[in-house]
Amino acid sequence: MNRLALILCFLATTALAQPAPPAAASSPPPAPPASAAPEETRPANTPSVSTPVTPDDTRGTQTQGRREDGSVTPDDARSAQPQGRREDDAATAAPTRAESHKAQRSACPDDFEDAGEEGPDDSGVLSPLQLTVDGRLLTPGRIELHGLRWLTEAQVRTYIGAPPADSQVLLSGREVHQLLRRLARSGLFARVEPRVRVAEAPQPAVLEVHLEENPVVTAVEVEGLQDLQSSEILDELLRLPHRFPTEDEDDESFTATLRVDSRRGTLSIVRPCPPRYPPRDWVARLERDTLRPGILLGGVAHGLERTLKRLRDDGYMLASLSAVWSPDGKLVVTVDEGRLEAVEVRGVDADIAARVQDALDLKPGTVFLRSDARRAVQRLESRLPFLEPADVDDDEGTRPPRARIIETREPDGTRAYHTQELPREKPRHRERVEFEVNWKQFADWWDDVSASESITLEGKKLVVHLRPRRPDFDVDLLPMHTQVTGFSPGLAGRLRLWDAKDRAHATVDAALTIPLRWGGQSLPDDPEGTRRQRRVNMLGGAKLQVPKVGLAELGAQVYDFTDTLDRWRMGDIDSSLYSALINRPDREYFRRKGLTAFATWRWAEDFLAGVEYRTDRYESMRSFTPPFSLFRNDSAPFTNSPVTEGRFDSVVVRMEYASNVPAAASVGSLFRTPETSLFDREGDWERRASLRGLLTLEVGTGPGSEGADTRFWKLVSDIALEVPTGWDSGVSLRVRSAGGSRLPEQKREALGGWTALRGYGFKEYRGDVSVLTTAEYRWSALGVFADLGTVRTDAAWTDARLGLGASLLLGDSVRFDVAWRTDERATATPEARLLFQRTF
Repeated sequence: MNRLALILCFLATTALAQPAPPAAASSPPPAPPASAAPEETRPANTPSVSTPVTPDDTRGTQTQGRREDGSVTPDDARSAQPQGRREDDAATAAPTRAESHKAQRSACPDDFEDAGEEGPDDSGVLSPLQLTVDGRLLTPGRIELHGLRWLTEAQVRTYIGAPPADSQVLLSGREVHQLLRRLARSGLFARVEPRVRVAEAPQPAVLEVHLEENPVVTAVEVEGLQDLQSSEILDELLRLPHRFPTEDEDDESFTATLRVDSRRGTLSIVRPCPPRYPPRDWVARLERDTLRPGILLGGVAHGLERTLKRLRDDGYMLASLSAVWSPDGKLVVTVDEGRLEAVEVRGVDADIAARVQDALDLKPGTVFLRSDARRAVQRLESRLPFLEPADVDDDEGTRPPRARIIETREPDGTRAYHTQELPREKPRHRERVEFEVNWKQFADWWDDVSASESITLEGKKLVVHLRPRRPDFDVDLLPMHTQVTGFSPGLAGRLRLWDAKDRAHATVDAALTIPLRWGGQSLPDDPEGTRRQRRVNMLGGAKLQVPKVGLAELGAQVYDFTDTLDRWRMGDIDSSLYSALINRPDREYFRRKGLTAFATWRWAEDFLAGVEYRTDRYESMRSFTPPFSLFRNDSAPFTNSPVTEGRFDSVVVRMEYASNVPAAASVGSLFRTPETSLFDREGDWERRASLRGLLTLEVGTGPGSEGADTRFWKLVSDIALEVPTGWDSGVSLRVRSAGGSRLPEQKREALGGWTALRGYGFKEYRGDVSVLTTAEYRWSALGVFADLGTVRTDAAWTDARLGLGASLLLGDSVRFDVAWRTDERATATPEARLLFQRTF
């Protein structure tokens, strides 16, 4: 299209400069079709870089000339010349045309690198070839090509821009230098050997260039594949340079018929400079998954090295290649994807190393992939969390090993290729002063080491470097804002001590919050109650994990803090945020002081069972006046219902199941309640099918409604199912039921509010038993949900209440929900919340 546009512009310019053609002028004949390349093993001849313009007028009334830049300038159409005159002019113009050709060549680039390639420019460093014999400077003025088999001399001369073999034009030293560079950088030749032949004066010296073509490939077979596809090997082996002309591009001359003032001739637009790359017909390549025969650009060894590097960069770190090329052009490539011979564990005792081998699950004889090793180390950290990857002071060991392809030649012309591993560089040791070593050790002591940094290769043996995990120390900010304490910033910390023998691991937990006296909040007419509710909240505990008997935790907690049993409704962050913003924490609080002892067994990754003993003293709390919130601070205080006060002793038995919880997920919670799970919610729950279930039974004694101690019990069942229906769509189902007998006020059931019958008021329906079902469907960032619930009060069930809503999903946990109630009190205005934590 670019050439056609050039022709049209030229025609338009010429037509404006010429008089109108006579009316009787005959129309020009159609352009001659381009000759098709013959279907031969030898490549077709490339078009000449300097093609003269030939007149096509049978009357011989027009001549055309060609500028040095390849464009065509028609002669004055009004001055016709005889045929003999034109022949004489052509003869006298031959030297001029040769000089023009030489000037064009000197203006061409002298290298074949891509424009984007960076590297030193050797044009100003490497001087032209010169030869001195007996004080006489002899610069080769002619060039001869020897050793060509598949290509012809005319093809190669045209490609590199050398004059024809019978040309009398002498070359300069710079031109000879350029031609040698182009031969060497073409990728067509395995050897370019220049020799100078000195002739008797005044004959110029001749540069004999002995060439050896790279192997011609007519067929390729790939053997030994297990995980890879043959197309992956062929694509890399036969890959052409990035800027190599595509099969749809045409580097040949463009010829068209031109008519100027009723005279016609042929117009040839050619490239004045040799092409950067050889023609596609010369090289072996893949076109539409079909092999086209030709010279393997760069040679077989270079193609195999490139393919091997790609395999090792893709993770096949032990891969190797071998090949056999026969003189008939058939190339047989054998791929060894790399199989492990052994796996060794370093840094731990022998008995622990055996367990590590089982956890890694890397069997000798299997194809080794770097990603498999990384997943194996991650699986190891999950199953044996008391170990961690160790840093290796060897950068070479974590990289793909370096290798090269060696070529050997047989007397019959067959060539064999095999992989030779290069020796690893020894790390250099630098002397460091004492304080630098100490500071580095101090800084690196807490650094995490990635799985890839702990894996090295020694031949075909995989070495995994491990060490006992160092103590973990975590500190988190507690978001604490309630209407019964005001703003209470706090910290929660955990210290975990690991046993290198995996006998028992210890954990110490602690939390502290301090209510601040901001906003002038108080309990009206009750300064003593105000002081009590502003007490510091404290919690501390310790526990042991004994993996050998499946004991996930054995420990105790002591506490005196503001607590709630509504954590299953709304997360800590959301409750504190909406308490501080709009005076709506959607939680009720009380003061709890006492001790809890617990033991939890995890006999499988998905199951756990536990028992707790609680001895607690409960105390009611009231909301401060005025409300301490950014908005609605002039409204009535949030209602915080009183609890049954006194001392309660109870035993909690629990059973839990989670289908996809990681083996390394910690068990336990700083704030333990019978309504929430002890499993940490980790992993991509939305994109993996999962089933989670919680069943707890609490039996205890405490003050009853008449003041005397009575026995109570409560059963809680909470089941959630996640079913993905597509990459970004899925269904969530939840069924929660809870209830009991003779329950104290703080343990009674209630529905209404977020995640507990959305669209209705907070704890609008209260009773001893409740049933709540939730269904949600989501696709991409949108979702719809429905909540259906009922409670039982005084031996009667309330009518089932339905809440409907929609969600805008902004991430794995962040969502914006709107919900409507559907009973007789329904309105068009929905309840809305932006939530940052999921509770089921």
